[in-house]
Amino acid sequence: MIYYANIFLPLIGVLTTGFLLSSSAFAQTAWNRPWDDPNVLIVIDPYAGNGVDWDKAVTDKRLKAVIHKASEGLTPDPKFVDRANDAKKRGLLWGAYHLGRPGDPIAQADLLLQLADKTGAKFLAIDIEADDPSQYMSLSDAGKFMEYVHSKSGKYPAVYVNFSVYETISRKYDKDSVFAKGPLWIARFKSELGLTSKRVWNDYTFWQFSSEINCSPSKKCFYRVPGTATDMDVNVFRDDMSALKKLFD
Repeated sequence: MIYYANIFLPLIGVLTTGFLLSSSAFAQTAWNRPWDDPNVLIVIDPYAGNGVDWDKAVTDKRLKAVIHKASEGLTPDPKFVDRANDAKKRGLLWGAYHLGRPGDPIAQADLLLQLADKTGAKFLAIDIEADDPSQYMSLSDAGKFMEYVHSKSGKYPAVYVNFSVYETISRKYDKDSVFAKGPLWIARFKSELGLTSKRVWNDYTFWQFSSEINCSPSKKCFYRVPGTATDMDVNVFRDDMSALKKLFD
């Protein structure tokens, strides 16, 4: 995608959110450094510009899925189709996201659906980088995009947003909107998530916590997946493997 005080709690069994806490004396929560919990699942979302050594990547047993960029505007990602086989033959779940640009949202949705069909991707997402219709798909068009994808696939795409767009959607929309029908995929490069509203989403499904914004060779990164560079987008999933498979099925 385009990129723009730790709190430790005593271990008390299993979180009601579905996260199984580690057996260490202290553990993180779903909203505070969940990547430090060895039971929390990891998902990466590369695009053509990211290098991936798949054989090294899958040595990370927490890595379970890949959500690859399929398209931007009306342009396919040049590595999307080829990388699908690389990921799937190593047992990784495969999904696709579309970076929305100004223009016909239905034509953009059709492109995503066509590319997804070529690779068998069932988990789809719309990437809304900013509330700026001069550069990115408008929120209104994103709603049309989501409704169209649902009409063709039977599933609403996930909604990838940074914290600023999350706040804008939460201010302008509510649980009756189409946005509430898609899982929330939030980009937040901090130790604490700090979601401020439940007007649209009760909680996140994916939290993108690492990218080149807060991870570089000169920094101590929150988490690194083997076989990837510091510019790789890394996410946690807020539930267990059964729920992850259901999302990608």
